[in-house]
Amino acid sequence: MCTGNICRSAAADRLLHAWAAGSLDVRSAGVRARDGWPVHPHTAAALARLGVGTDGFASRRLSAADAEWADLILTMTTDHRDAVLAVYPRGLRKVFTLREAAALSTVLPEDVEPARLVTALAEARSLHRGLVGAYDVVDPIDGPPDLHAEVVGQISAALGTLLAVLGAGDAVRRPHLPPVPGAV
Repeated sequence: MCTGNICRSAAADRLLHAWAAGSLDVRSAGVRARDGWPVHPHTAAALARLGVGTDGFASRRLSAADAEWADLILTMTTDHRDAVLAVYPRGLRKVFTLREAAALSTVLPEDVEPARLVTALAEARSLHRGLVGAYDVVDPIDGPPDLHAEVVGQISAALGTLLAVLGAGDAVRRPHLPPVPGAV
């Protein structure tokens, strides 16, 4: 989840589709997105350098149905998290900033089952308040290509941490990851 769904959340969406194809159901959206826009050219170039394409992506606005559908909602900023909760107030236990979820996943037991990931993250958030910090991913929309590349790198690292917790190739049911925050 992000603002316009063409930079940050679009990058997360494309990375997840490339890395976890078939094992995760992913939707991407923005809290103020306009439907049908492609990935920002600088973000697309940063993804291409990682071997990730952007074909088939189109921005869309977050809906309450998206939030209801998702098992786990990852946002790019705490403001986006608050915006998701305004749309879906019952979602507190399943809405995290991406970097918050990645940090919390590092304190989870090694044997956490993928189907229990969201519950384990929520429990970890209440137990490890000290880990909660500045987890926002800056919006690169008006920035130079290097800023887009840096943001894609941050998103890539955080998703890599979360995917490691889920375990590659497990046949266990994976959480639905709804609109991943993406930038305008």
